[in-house]
Amino acid sequence: MQFSPYTFNFLWAMGDNKFDEDMLRICKTYKAVEDFNRFPENMTKFNALPTTVKVHKRCKYRVATFTWSNQGMSLGEWIQHLFSISNPEKSSSADFHVYNSIEFDIPTLRNIFPKLESIFLFFCNEESVNEHEKRSAQIFLKAFLPDVEKLRLERVCLGEHFSIGDFGMANLKELEMYSPDNMRVEDILSLNAESITIGDTNVDKITLRDLNRFFKLWKKGSNRKLKKLNIWWYTRTTPDWNVLLKGLKADNAREEKAPEDPIAQRAREQGLVWLNEREAAQNLDVAKKFIIRHSRGFAAEMKCYMRTFQETTHVEFTVSK
Repeated sequence: MQFSPYTFNFLWAMGDNKFDEDMLRICKTYKAVEDFNRFPENMTKFNALPTTVKVHKRCKYRVATFTWSNQGMSLGEWIQHLFSISNPEKSSSADFHVYNSIEFDIPTLRNIFPKLESIFLFFCNEESVNEHEKRSAQIFLKAFLPDVEKLRLERVCLGEHFSIGDFGMANLKELEMYSPDNMRVEDILSLNAESITIGDTNVDKITLRDLNRFFKLWKKGSNRKLKKLNIWWYTRTTPDWNVLLKGLKADNAREEKAPEDPIAQRAREQGLVWLNEREAAQNLDVAKKFIIRHSRGFAAEMKCYMRTFQETTHVEFTVSK
């Protein structure tokens, strides 16, 4: 056994403008006895008093931070208080960082939080998965998924945290997954979201041949709800787009400048200059555009490109009806 500090960080945003929103982080730090054969008895609860409350006000690219005392309110009371004074016309979202020292239950989560439009689950233990973390993630999904329109998962390990069936058939408008482990093309085929983004995927699990099979099945009627798919991965190898297009009977539309990386765009808008020629080379990246047609007559645009500086390959798929 050893004594270790545990910190519970809960972060959520209230607002529909990503550059102008109020965010709250509540922190409660305490000492707990860590026994590797069981979970700490002193787990964070919503009726616990936070040591500090930090409110972040984001305006465009700057963030102002204010630190308050707990003012005698528990974690749950702070959550309800902040939502009560927010603009009711703006959408609400919550970010949950999943630790193995935190335990929640579905009735309490539904009682404390208002109706959420989006949730973000970030898995903190990248190298290993334990049963408590898996159970916590499943509880978050069961508590909010019936009402949520947008779900974002980061560093999720499919098959260990939960299966694709735990959220794949949910009636989502947007699903985002970043650095997913054990992701396969069969998993994408089972998703029911209108817009799907899969970033930093494992190219060994989803190859261009796999994506070719996915688009062939889409042409025959799979993923009927899908309106947009964006998938990208890291690679230093120039992809052979012929592998992706084989048998799709795609019409070659045209070439255009590849979309600018959002981070680079933000830096440029702030007046920052490129540090070297290699960074500037991303402005020369070219996107190849193709049109493929569904068996029911409507078409979809496929945009394929590399970002030289980031060494990433992108496939963007947009359905037009």
